[in-house]
Amino acid sequence: MATFDAVVLGAGPAGLGAGLALARAGARPLVVDPADEVGGLCVTRRRDGFAYDVGGHIPFVRDPARRAWLESLLGDELVWVGRPVSCVIDGAIRRGRYLDQRPGGGGDGRVWHGAAGEGTARGELAARFGGPFVDRVMRPYLEKVDGVPLERIPAERARRLLEDQAAPDGFVFPARGIGQLMDAMAGAAVAAGAEVRLGTRVTRIEVPDGALAAVALAGPRGEEVVEVRQAVVAMPAAAAARMLTPAPPGATTRGVRMRAVCIVYLALDRERLTDEPWIQVDHPAVPFARMFEPRNWSDALAPPGRTILGLECYCQAEAGDPVWSLGDTELGRLCAAALADPLGLLDDPAAARPVEVLRVARAYPMADAGQMAAVRAPAEWLADLNGVHLAPGAAVIEAVEGGERAAAAILAGIRGPEVPEDPATTLP
Repeated sequence: MATFDAVVLGAGPAGLGAGLALARAGARPLVVDPADEVGGLCVTRRRDGFAYDVGGHIPFVRDPARRAWLESLLGDELVWVGRPVSCVIDGAIRRGRYLDQRPGGGGDGRVWHGAAGEGTARGELAARFGGPFVDRVMRPYLEKVDGVPLERIPAERARRLLEDQAAPDGFVFPARGIGQLMDAMAGAAVAAGAEVRLGTRVTRIEVPDGALAAVALAGPRGEEVVEVRQAVVAMPAAAAARMLTPAPPGATTRGVRMRAVCIVYLALDRERLTDEPWIQVDHPAVPFARMFEPRNWSDALAPPGRTILGLECYCQAEAGDPVWSLGDTELGRLCAAALADPLGLLDDPAAARPVEVLRVARAYPMADAGQMAAVRAPAEWLADLNGVHLAPGAAVIEAVEGGERAAAAILAGIRGPEVPEDPATTLP
């Protein structure tokens, strides 16, 4: 039986970041995932001549080292998208997100630092931009996406959106979709000595006496118990906590409410609908909150003379939800109608041909301050276990960096404190 220095639970961007960092540093990781392809939600689908991501994913690159890391993986397939995210205000497309708008006009993406709020998104934003402006410009969109009042959204959520997920000038992107980056990371990890097993689920995490001893797997190779002393949890913490043996207290693994998303893909027989890669929409009569047009990210994602739109409709995976309860055909029809009225982007809704509707029932935990304790409980329990390292999900590069931090902690434990803190950013 092969021996491994660590098992990485999950092959999304966080798990691949951890696996690649460990392998490039000379360790031998095993990366497992129940899906049949790497990337988690960061995958690119191909259909009817189009390539489109499961939702829009922006790699927020903050420093030259990370840009060089991406170039080492993608080469000239890393393209620059020279337009920022935009939003619709008073019926017009305006540069910048709703969070990038500023009192007195302008949407340059600069962040103002004012007095601290009271721990809520409303308080955090009001301290920076003033309550009336926040309520008029920022509140409708944030509440549409997260599904709770701004007074219940944690301040940390607003800070991360403001400071970590802004692209005021544009962004880099894989020419053939975000899945291209995930495939490149997996390929580089395997080339460096990692093993990646897909279609393989974790059935048990053995932690006798509070220390990792083994991980039980089930997949194409049958059932297997891998004895290992280090693991990276790059999957939902609550799901991992439910696999612990011995089991933690019941409250630790209690489920939390999750936000769902229906992504409607509509094709048009024209070169493009807009020049914008991504548009945020706060209008309550529009089913979707975000619209992305892959052709405006890369010409390789759509055939000549045609374009496809991804329309993200946030909701709850419940029978009574006004979005989730709709059939695919009806939801697609409503989205196409909204492009015409009230948005005024399309003359004839019938020109938008439905391609598919993807439904993600558990996209992310609801950003509700009332359930933060339940969200944190499994992560805190896992973090206290010897040999277990967390790599929480986030935006693409944030998730990769979370995986790299987990890898650095493992390497420091194996080889001592002389291991650099950020080994994965070293180019091969």
